[in-house]
Amino acid sequence: MMASRSMVAMLAGALAIACAGSGMSASHAMAHASLEHAAVQPAQAASRASASPWWLALESETLNTLVAEASSSAASTARLDLPAAEVRVSAAYVGLLVQTLSLTYIDSARAAARRQSELIAASPAPHDDFGKELKQREAGATASMKKIDAQREAQLAFLAARSNLPREKLRGAIADEVAARKQPRFALPLPQAVPAVLLANRDDIQLAAALYGIDPQASLGGTIDAAEEDPGEDSQEAIADLPGYPLFPDAVAQGRAEVAQALRKLQATSAAAADASRRAGEARALFEQSKTLMSRKEMSEVQVLEDYQALMLDLQRLAVSNGNLAMAWIGLMASLGSRTPVVLHATQVPAAAGLRERPRLAGAFSF
Repeated sequence: MMASRSMVAMLAGALAIACAGSGMSASHAMAHASLEHAAVQPAQAASRASASPWWLALESETLNTLVAEASSSAASTARLDLPAAEVRVSAAYVGLLVQTLSLTYIDSARAAARRQSELIAASPAPHDDFGKELKQREAGATASMKKIDAQREAQLAFLAARSNLPREKLRGAIADEVAARKQPRFALPLPQAVPAVLLANRDDIQLAAALYGIDPQASLGGTIDAAEEDPGEDSQEAIADLPGYPLFPDAVAQGRAEVAQALRKLQATSAAAADASRRAGEARALFEQSKTLMSRKEMSEVQVLEDYQALMLDLQRLAVSNGNLAMAWIGLMASLGSRTPVVLHATQVPAAAGLRERPRLAGAFSF
């Protein structure tokens, strides 16, 4: 059996760097869009002229520059035991953006708690227990911010080293995106399945095909969906009938399993992000209502600040959920061979800098 590398296992290490301790899988310690569903059309229907590097779907000029620089510097030192440069850089970028957004929201919540402390300290009524709780909130927020900031600095160092960009320039670019409250977002509809022919972009499948003189695109038909956890009898027979036994069928089986796993992860995180978006919308509506009541002198500033803190923490959770969703998209693209292009239906996308030349690209995502 061919010792082909596992894209999912390799990607886990890269994403751990981006996610570790940043709150990418847990809510902050202070915690008290509907996505379009569409099946992927056959790859042959995609126009190669309109296909773009998949990372453009994150709609960030900053990321596009980072990938272009990192891909150029990594071209001569590419290692098959590591995810491609665009995968590692995109994962680190998403982690950095989420961490910076989290710091902004948590700091705003901390400032609101501090203002509450000032208000109740000036009040003649006793608020001993609430005052203690507010101090605990401030302390918890400060501790969390210190931890997240340390992780953010590590991300900045990682990206600066691989892109040869000054850290301060990179910090400024991310600050601009955060100032616009830019959330991580992959501008593609959620796929229910992907064409199996896209597996031909994987290094392990290309290697196995080359050993037997096989055209992988001609040998890979049908689609892969999230339900393909354990290949059924029909799927097993189809794989067994592939040429190049055992290496090529084994590589295809592994690729199908990893893509199916990535699709399951993507669909689960999509549902979680939609729920976080709904909760943030409800928190925003409640805060706006509270401001109106305060303007009528029907609610105190202390009470309004409670709703403001809840909004900030729900926005932080939304950033985390959107980060998880973007990471799941990156995982899917890595499982397909990383350089699989996508067809973007946006009014304007960044220039496709950084797309490394790769012969025989097997089509593109098209919706």
